[in-house]
Amino acid sequence: MKRVILACIAAALLATVGRARAQTAQDTSVEHLLMRQALSDQPGTDVVVVSVDYPPGGTTAPHDHPGSVYAYVLDGAVVSKVDDQPQRTYTKGQMWSELPRQRHMVSRNASATEPAKLLVFFIVPHDEKKLITFLPAH
Repeated sequence: MKRVILACIAAALLATVGRARAQTAQDTSVEHLLMRQALSDQPGTDVVVVSVDYPPGGTTAPHDHPGSVYAYVLDGAVVSKVDDQPQRTYTKGQMWSELPRQRHMVSRNASATEPAKLLVFFIVPHDEKKLITFLPAH
């Protein structure tokens, strides 16, 4: 279990930091890669850990990921909606998970006045460099 958590953290970091994108009004989150490490008991698989900072009112544009995602709220509150599931607000100490290629339609700071912060773990194929793919606008 400890390995899975560490792997998830590492994956999250790489996904956030490793993505190449232009900052837009719909994407104001700031990601920091904390770790990327191969999982020794799962050849061809890496764990990536990132932190995601949301300024007051900050958002991440709709997107998906190539691997499993585990997101933990470190500070503040984050609104999340995955696929057609109901939108939920997660507060400090709560978490959610996403399956590979699930559509993360809403990801934003719940507050217009206070920052929020996530710790995100990804479990991804070793050769996967792009941890986030932004969805086309409708």
